Amino acid sequence: MFFSIPVYFFTLFTLLLNFSLSAQAANEESEQRWADQLRDNIVIGEPVDIPYGNKKFFAIYTEHTTPKPKGAVIIMHGTGAHPDWSDIIHPLRTELPDKGWASLAIQLPLMPVEKDEDISKENELKKQVIEASVPRINAAIQFLEANEYTNITLIAHSFGSLMALNYCQSDAASALIRSAIVIGTPSSGKIIPLSSPAMIQKIKLPLLDLYGSEDLLSVLKSAKARKNAAIKAGNNNYRQVETIGANHFYNGLNDELLIYVSGWLNKNSL
Repeated sequence: MFFSIPVYFFTLFTLLLNFSLSAQAANEESEQRWADQLRDNIVIGEPVDIPYGNKKFFAIYTEHTTPKPKGAVIIMHGTGAHPDWSDIIHPLRTELPDKGWASLAIQLPLMPVEKDEDISKENELKKQVIEASVPRINAAIQFLEANEYTNITLIAHSFGSLMALNYCQSDAASALIRSAIVIGTPSSGKIIPLSSPAMIQKIKLPLLDLYGSEDLLSVLKSAKARKNAAIKAGNNNYRQVETIGANHFYNGLNDELLIYVSGWLNKNSL
């Protein structure tokens, strides 16, 4: 039996598909520009191209500098950023190796620069971008395992935190990573993967939730809900820490951030 599709819905589907494909192409061009700019200017660490499927993505790998390794961290940036972003990402990726933790800062899929005025379309695109991060995280884990690191933690900032939480809620996550740290985690709506509390309610892994007292409104407004979600999940290895005076990028407080992160790693990821 043949069912005809109304022209309106066919046209709408075509427009959404074309928008998604053009956005993806623009994102890949932006990623390539970041990689080209960063590749020859990295002082600490090694630029690497990690394959996944028939593609590859840029990352910066830094081995531990201590006599014995404690493990490795995958560092995930926020919206519009890159693996050597000066705020949060660079300090953590370069300083954690001195404390025994190898770092792999990865390029995540990027949102288009221009936002869609239609909130539903914008949210749908966010969901697509978050889901597109999953194979990259898997490939990053495989890269670290190939370098003989099996004790792996995700560390993510801002929009990257939603990607990390989305990954952690999967059934396979507990077999692949030891824990996660999210910094400045936003939330919008009640639908996974845009709602950070909804995802946290499904997570059993050790989870550190860091945010600043001067953080973004979305981060501050969802803080209580995130904590309550961990309680509902029965996650006794969840901890939420508000850093007084910190903004979304912990400007001027990198030392304090490193203390929080490394201290929690030593306690919950060994």
